[in-house]
Amino acid sequence: MTYFKINDIDFSMYVNSLSITKNHIYKSQVNAAGNTIVKKVNVKRTINVGIIPLSPAVMKNLQAAIANLTASVSFQNPDTGALETISCMIPTNSVDYYTIQGANNTKFKAFRLQFTEL
Repeated sequence: MTYFKINDIDFSMYVNSLSITKNHIYKSQVNAAGNTIVKKVNVKRTINVGIIPLSPAVMKNLQAAIANLTASVSFQNPDTGALETISCMIPTNSVDYYTIQGANNTKFKAFRLQFTEL
């Protein structure tokens, strides 16, 4: 089952956790009577993805998919259960080597990726 893609490439088999956070963007002010008035401006989502330890070949494909500042991300929307695609910014990308034992035996540690809806 596909539940996470970056730029139409399915990375679902490498995902061990997926969380979607709704970030409410709003303006608030206090009127003369002392009441707080809140005006909702928009809702943007943050998608956090846990990635399992990867081989160099898979890591190369993943890094190519997130090489730009922005990407198209498809994820299973918890509200609808359907696959939804949004444009996102990738604020950080940090990768750690797990083991380096020669050219043919390199692995990368599990890590998290964060995507912020544009």
